[in-house]
Amino acid sequence: MSDMTPVARPYARAAFELAQAQGTLQDWDAQLGLLAAIAADARVSAVLTDPRTDRAAKAGLVLDIAEGHVGDAVRNFVQLLAENGRLPALPAMHAEFAALKAETERRVVAQVVSYRKVTQGQEKQLLDALSARFGCEVDLECSVDASLLGGVVVRAGDLVIDGSVRGQLSRLAANLSR
Repeated sequence: MSDMTPVARPYARAAFELAQAQGTLQDWDAQLGLLAAIAADARVSAVLTDPRTDRAAKAGLVLDIAEGHVGDAVRNFVQLLAENGRLPALPAMHAEFAALKAETERRVVAQVVSYRKVTQGQEKQLLDALSARFGCEVDLECSVDASLLGGVVVRAGDLVIDGSVRGQLSRLAANLSR
């Protein structure tokens, strides 16, 4: 599926502003997280992207799965998304909402993808360096990707630091082909 961020951004901002005004940021974050997980499920995603399925039925499916776990405001938000054909963007909306929430709380979430599992010492070094760079508290989400061949890739907001061997080889190849 293509990048849904441009579609998700205005909806996430609207939801964030409403949640912030109501003082329910944490609740909205949790509920949008649940809805994002539901929408990301392959079986649900197939229904949400099927043009033959009625939009109200799509909203009903998502809300039935989330039954009892979403409030009225979030329920209305899902129905609005369904009317506008935007339910497949729920995972991107949650990511955007979480980024806005983290920014307000002066926190940054950094995804760290490394060739091997990051040690506690390396994690502390990364946290210290990123905290100094952003001037706020940093939360790390670490994962492993052996295809990097070595090194690490850090993504935090719009910043991407590619220190992987694969990235270095790609840049070298690009420079040599000029």
